[in-house]
Amino acid sequence: MTTAEKTLTGPRLWLQALYTIPRVDPAAVDPVSRWLILGRVSVVVMTAISAVIGGLLALRDDVFDAPLLVLVALGLVLAHTGSNLMNDFWDFRHGIDTPESPRTNYGPHPMTALRNGYREFVIITFVILAAATAIGVYLTVAAGLWVLAFALSGAFVLLFYSGGPFPLKYIGLGELGVFIVWGPLMIGGSYYVMAEKLPLWVILASVPYGLGVTTVLFGKHLDKLNFDRSKGIRTMPIALGEALARRVTVALSVLMYASAGALAVWQGMWALLLVAGALPLLLLVFRIYGRPKPEEPPQGYRGWPLWFVGAAFIHNRRFGLLFVAGLAIQVTAEAVI
Repeated sequence: MTTAEKTLTGPRLWLQALYTIPRVDPAAVDPVSRWLILGRVSVVVMTAISAVIGGLLALRDDVFDAPLLVLVALGLVLAHTGSNLMNDFWDFRHGIDTPESPRTNYGPHPMTALRNGYREFVIITFVILAAATAIGVYLTVAAGLWVLAFALSGAFVLLFYSGGPFPLKYIGLGELGVFIVWGPLMIGGSYYVMAEKLPLWVILASVPYGLGVTTVLFGKHLDKLNFDRSKGIRTMPIALGEALARRVTVALSVLMYASAGALAVWQGMWALLLVAGALPLLLLVFRIYGRPKPEEPPQGYRGWPLWFVGAAFIHNRRFGLLFVAGLAIQVTAEAVI
């Protein structure tokens, strides 16, 4: 174990794994750190934000149920983590995640980093997905069969993103799938579990953050564009072409603010304008996506071979947190008035 690994273990490493993907040997750290890292929970935070948005929308309509929201958020987080592990498994089996692939270079891969082979992977992945399924069954019994429709639709995208005979990522449908899942399905589904109905305004309220998560996937696929093309994978950036895909990502980033502003005006939710606090990072998106990816990382740059996705990720994270904060302020103000 390196000095860095000795000085960053336990809760400190858990917190870092929630923020980024630490470059450590997963086999040399504690089990919790190992599976937080291998499950890429730093991106699973986006799922938690979607659930919280759905909960705050339910609170505004006075249909909030805290225990149900906790279960929904936990179920979604577990499902996303299990999906990350399964997608890594399928990409490895399909010969995509090879030692020279971007995925195995920006963070530890569960198929190559574990010293005990598949056994630990299978056990952990099974437990995670079984727990998510159990929560889904309970919520279906508690809130009705329509919950099953939300759950199965989301599970289809999450589990067949890289798996199955026609993986969505390989045929240019991954980006659309991610928008639908992290927008209407997660946010709308979280609301539905508590309200047992789904107004149109809630579906439209899911659009800003759904667009944000989609920009992150565009960035990731732009970073892997040449590699994916060499493997016969046809992501949307490959279908659009690199230059157009960069412009589309910028347009989607702008639409995050436009849709949030429209929602603020339509519903009188003026506190949502707090998302303007993320505009400095939108300028970073403009700058990064305004030109092709450099051939070599700039001096001192961390995170290579990732480039585009970093800007989209931190922009979406700040936008999402400010969106949540704006909703919380709005709900509090309306309750007081």
